[in-house]
Amino acid sequence: MATCKPKIRRFAEPNNWIIGTGSTNGIGADRLIYAGFISTVVTIEQYSTDEAYKIKIPAKDGDVWQRRGDNIYYKSQSGQWLQRDNSFHGESELEHDLSGKNVIVCKRFWYFGSSAPSIPVQFRSVIKTGPNHKDNINNECVPEFLIWVQSHSEGIHAKPSSITV
Repeated sequence: MATCKPKIRRFAEPNNWIIGTGSTNGIGADRLIYAGFISTVVTIEQYSTDEAYKIKIPAKDGDVWQRRGDNIYYKSQSGQWLQRDNSFHGESELEHDLSGKNVIVCKRFWYFGSSAPSIPVQFRSVIKTGPNHKDNINNECVPEFLIWVQSHSEGIHAKPSSITV
């Protein structure tokens, strides 16, 4: 996660969990779109220069996953932040995206996309309402919720709902 949710990226630490849920305007409320166990947190500058993350630079002529890379910010030789050509973030979002300061890397993740499962009723208190994010650190159902998440196989289960390939 390199561009969205800057507040989360600013404070997230390794061994934290992040989840994304559906909305009433998208896949649907009460659905789990993704979950990730944070393995590494690096600065945006490290992400832009480290060889390990070059694969995340958007490729105009690549497969869908290559065109959707999120390694879009880098510093010029004069130290100014610049934006690589990409399909999702324009110049007007540069300040917002960079305010997150960090990039979250999840080696263990679950991406459900268009096949997002309904979150069982007993775990729905983890779901945020409205914009921004929700901190569930004191939510008593989190341990059982994470067991439920991990009962699914890791990796990509389906494409995003808005993609037709």
